[in-house]
Amino acid sequence: MFDLHRHLTSSSPLDDCFYATSRKEEWKAVIRAPYGAVGLLPSEPLRDVQEIYALLAAHPHLQIGEAGLDRRFPDPDGQEAFLRELLTIAVELDRSVTLHCVRREGRLLAILRSMDKLPRLLWHSFSGSYELACESARLGIVLSYGPRLKNAKLSGEGKRVTRFPFGLESDHEKPTEDGYEEAWQAHQRWFADLTGWSLDQLVRNNDEKRTILAH
Repeated sequence: MFDLHRHLTSSSPLDDCFYATSRKEEWKAVIRAPYGAVGLLPSEPLRDVQEIYALLAAHPHLQIGEAGLDRRFPDPDGQEAFLRELLTIAVELDRSVTLHCVRREGRLLAILRSMDKLPRLLWHSFSGSYELACESARLGIVLSYGPRLKNAKLSGEGKRVTRFPFGLESDHEKPTEDGYEEAWQAHQRWFADLTGWSLDQLVRNNDEKRTILAH
């Protein structure tokens, strides 16, 4: 199954994963990935977006991500301004954006509602409330369910989590491939049991979302 969100490892990028980056040091490596995105998390210095713009213009297959809002780090105004600029670039260059959000969900939705036009969006590792999922779906956001969903209240909704545009991700962050395949397959099986979807259905669904995000 195509993995909608994982991080780079020491191995060469695979062609069945969508790689997101969170630090500038990763950008050079992600260029080699068939499916990849350049981004910065609020834990890093939020650089001039023109640097990202130039990289995207030079490599048309690259998307944007991950980027967003995180209450654990300072300068919320700077985080918001940076995200708005990236969303504007994404619309201009017709790229998708992988969203990162930690305890600032309401503010993220407010920013998205205020934009004149939105790019294609993936909310990575979504584990918010059912109501938040409904609001996100109204904005056309694809919800990406990773292993954290298992411990989230949302998992109690069972098959209702498939009522929204969604996909599956591993969110694999280890620096090597150790344990990746086993953990990724285990997540797929758990989600299939939770929702009643077959693995074949989930494979097709993730392929559809790949086309949307990386076309």
